[in-house]
Amino acid sequence: MINKKLIKLIPIKKLRHRLRDKYTQAEFYKKHPIYRDNFIGADVILSHEENMDFGGKVFVGDGGRFYAEGGLKIGAYTKFGQQCIIMTTEHNYKCDTRVPYDHRDVARPVEIGKNCWIGLRSIILGGIKIEDGAIVGAGSVVTKSVPKCAIVAGNPARIVGWRDKAEYERLEKAGLNFPQEKEPAYSLIFDDSGFRPFMKETKK
Repeated sequence: MINKKLIKLIPIKKLRHRLRDKYTQAEFYKKHPIYRDNFIGADVILSHEENMDFGGKVFVGDGGRFYAEGGLKIGAYTKFGQQCIIMTTEHNYKCDTRVPYDHRDVARPVEIGKNCWIGLRSIILGGIKIEDGAIVGAGSVVTKSVPKCAIVAGNPARIVGWRDKAEYERLEKAGLNFPQEKEPAYSLIFDDSGFRPFMKETKK
């Protein structure tokens, strides 16, 4: 494999820079495989990557904070809005030697299924399991596990609705996850509930 010292000896600047970028990218992916098959936004903190398992096509919005000391598993095609936080440990307050807690952290693994949608600024606490197809509303604090296709919101998050499970199963079985290859750009559509006197729909 070409190393950095050999690259510096190449006299053609454009070729030298192209090889340098390719080498740097390959080294980065080798150290951070999570970035290879998933989208990680700007200013995201992924603490203890060695304890993370991302299923592919996971989207993490800007400013996310994922602390995986206790273990974190995320299924394919799951999406996180900006500034989401996941905790996988908690302080050991159940001790008889110190207050408010001692020097030990308690591991509380988090598992999030595939095709989930976690709204921006949500907080997921340790020991939580969010099953496939679930939706977490923006700003929610998830303190209990979430069933498949449930829609939860609030602090603490509670079930406020359900996805159509049959429709979810049909789409998932057909492999119609988002995004697909050559997916068109985002467009704006309207439901029947909003007041929009000056807005226009964009073409799909």
